[in-house]
Amino acid sequence: MMRLLAAATLTAALGGMTFRLDGGAYLAWIALVPYLAMVVRERRLWRGALAGAIASLGFGLAAFEGVAAVEPWAYLVLVTLASLPWALVGVGIVGTVRRWGPAAGLAFAPVAIAAAEFVVAQRAWLGDFANGLMQWGYSQDGTLWMQAAGWSGVTGLTLVIVAANAAWVALASLRHASGGTRSAHAAIVVVVGGLVVATASTPVPGAAVPDATREPLRVALVQGAVSSTDSLLARFDREAARVMVTPYAELTRTAAERDADLVVWGETAVPMPVRPGHVPDYLAEALAPAPIALVGGVAYAGGRSFNTVFHVEDGVVREVYRKRALVPLVERAYERGVRVPPLDVNGVPIGLGVCLDAVFGSLAREAVIDGAGVLVYLTEDAFASRTITPRQHLRVAAFRAVETGRPVAFVNQSGPSAAFGPDGRALEAIPFGRTAGAVVELRAHRGVTPYVRFGDVVGPFAVAVVLVLTVGGIASARRR
Repeated sequence: MMRLLAAATLTAALGGMTFRLDGGAYLAWIALVPYLAMVVRERRLWRGALAGAIASLGFGLAAFEGVAAVEPWAYLVLVTLASLPWALVGVGIVGTVRRWGPAAGLAFAPVAIAAAEFVVAQRAWLGDFANGLMQWGYSQDGTLWMQAAGWSGVTGLTLVIVAANAAWVALASLRHASGGTRSAHAAIVVVVGGLVVATASTPVPGAAVPDATREPLRVALVQGAVSSTDSLLARFDREAARVMVTPYAELTRTAAERDADLVVWGETAVPMPVRPGHVPDYLAEALAPAPIALVGGVAYAGGRSFNTVFHVEDGVVREVYRKRALVPLVERAYERGVRVPPLDVNGVPIGLGVCLDAVFGSLAREAVIDGAGVLVYLTEDAFASRTITPRQHLRVAAFRAVETGRPVAFVNQSGPSAAFGPDGRALEAIPFGRTAGAVVELRAHRGVTPYVRFGDVVGPFAVAVVLVLTVGGIASARRR
């Protein structure tokens, strides 16, 4: 029992380091080894559940770290809830080992973890309580394997990573295995080795095809880095609001001087709510130099409030997008937006998103299916301060670029902000907390990646396998 818990704790520590350390991506390929090596020796279901929950803590603590800065109690609740799918994974692995042996348990683990990640990230089932952050695939930001997200999203990459961890365990067990177990472990090593190599070396068709019929769009990323205190005061005081947008006005003027076609401010950069037909004078003055601007703010319409993206051109302000993935409980006062066509900016169709919209690949996929050639996300992570949350948010935006084969502009009011090419590589970046701007050329892309064409095929496949094995195991137990 103690060895199992120690192994799960070590996996938790390695998992946390994977997402916290610069260059920690490669730890993901060994982080699960201690947990898997011990859980396939276990025969008690409750111990498997406990070990699975503990193993998930490193990742869970990192994924929700920003919440701890504002709501410590909510942080504990979220981490606990996020560990439950992993507890079920532990039960499934132990159950598989009891029924078919350790080799089967190792083979089952990657499928079970991929299925768990897929299920908890489904907004169609869980709504705003869906969790799209706790996915091992996100650890591969900046590596060769990141490109594999274009095939089946982050879930497919998770499957490969966990399979590699299982293969290490199988390889270490070969010397002590005998008979059929040795053959099964050898098969795991060979199959997974080929899968890992293929994942890193196989190009994704249609991932980056520039649209030569459209001119590149010069996009200005404007990061005001206004303090949370100033932002709060600006919601209630007009003069404070004017002061708050001053750095944005200066950066916007500089962007216009650099011939920017589009200026983008972050989420809630407009401090006071905007009603249809009314443009505050301080906002009009700040945006006057911009030929076209996209800014985040709150809109009131029909007695309801929305977390909104405003389009500003020739002094006219209109709503063009309403946030779809709301923060549970925190944004309960807002109404959820609906799917809308891409916004045309100088002939370039732009898919929009706000904050958590960037976390769900399905929303980006819908935008590209609707014709988007570029994706733009507005967010504000000042509440998370210098925790890992802002960096993790930037990381998932890079994956949206790879999955869809589209350039992405990610503008965070407090930072970090960046523009990514369709391969997920940063073209321009602004660090956290810096008041700064950057102008980058983004060319609309076309072509359809396998992920855009078919969606996440690995996730449903993994769920189907888990269900078949679960039903088969239960039926077998009843017959005995």
